[in-house]
Amino acid sequence: MGQGVAFDSNEFLGRLSAETLGLLKPYLMEVSLHRGAQVAGPGEELVCAWFPTSSVLSVVTTMESGHDVEACTIGRESAYGILNALGSSISTDRVVAQIAGRAFKIPASRLRAAAALSLSLTDLIIRHAQANAAQIQQTAACNALHSVDERLCRWLLMTQDRVGGDQLPLTQEFLALMLGVQRTTVSRVASGLQDAGLVRYSRGQIQVIDRPGLEAHACECYESVRQKYDELLSVHPKGRG
Repeated sequence: MGQGVAFDSNEFLGRLSAETLGLLKPYLMEVSLHRGAQVAGPGEELVCAWFPTSSVLSVVTTMESGHDVEACTIGRESAYGILNALGSSISTDRVVAQIAGRAFKIPASRLRAAAALSLSLTDLIIRHAQANAAQIQQTAACNALHSVDERLCRWLLMTQDRVGGDQLPLTQEFLALMLGVQRTTVSRVASGLQDAGLVRYSRGQIQVIDRPGLEAHACECYESVRQKYDELLSVHPKGRG
């Protein structure tokens, strides 16, 4: 059972009624994830669902060539593996911690059993799955239509939302992986953002200096994803079990 971090540090868990959360509490375990830790792999059985609190997960699509590109980012606002608990337990993604930190995990079998007893939990799982699917769809369009500069600004803003601070522990190598571009491209774009006074970059760290400026340089996808999450999740009050 989790200790040290409140369950409502993850917004999915925080939206549950006391009765429904009580179905999960005995089986929730708080763990630490180091950067790059893999919590799921394509074709593997997903035995746990994950609820980040201070960590941030990247859902990564791997091509036959071995190239990776990020499809979805999940932090304290949502969870990973919750839909697998209701359907197939086989993961189709590689999921790694892009930001080290804490998370709760629960055996998928326990989440499935609790959902069978709680309509509000099942409803919340579906809503979060819809919100994460909306992010994946928007990311696919963004990768095809928008510049690396716009995409990097969007990605930094999304990461800052999940970290909750100005300091983002990100290397150029990891940024290149997430954006599906060469490290030299990330270096060029990051230098341009630094010259514009939007960020300050040092080895392994990006500090957001001018958030409004970063938002102005980002593509429409950042605000679009935020609106979709609000539509799907913010209107959903704590329900009864």
